[in-house]
Amino acid sequence: MNTLKQRVEPLLWIGGILLIAFWLRAQSIDTSGVRDVSIGEAKALIDAGAIVIDVRSGDAFDHRHIPGALYISVETLESSIPESIAGAKDKPVVVYCSEGTNRGPLGTAALNKAGFTQAVNLAGGIQGWAAAKQPVISRGKHGAN
Repeated sequence: MNTLKQRVEPLLWIGGILLIAFWLRAQSIDTSGVRDVSIGEAKALIDAGAIVIDVRSGDAFDHRHIPGALYISVETLESSIPESIAGAKDKPVVVYCSEGTNRGPLGTAALNKAGFTQAVNLAGGIQGWAAAKQPVISRGKHGAN
């Protein structure tokens, strides 16, 4: 008969291994050189034709995103640059996530590492963008806005 300890112990080991794996992954990407831009700076870049990349989950992108944004996951940017943006290494690129503190800097760092000279992270992410009353495409329970 299995005791509670026998059932829980393997789960703790798996959880610990996963935590170590996530920590190692985060350590492998240096975000110290990532340039953050304000909502106003990002808006000016976007209005001037910058590429906009959403690095949140596909579901989050489907729910709400900046008009014209491309969905490209951080994992994709870390492994290879999609052909759709490969020729834009010298063009402005605005990367964003939910709050601008996690996936956005990671995605921007991956682009910087791949030679994108003008990739920046949107400080505040889409939450800050929407709070500043900037345009978003939203597909919630009540349709598109």
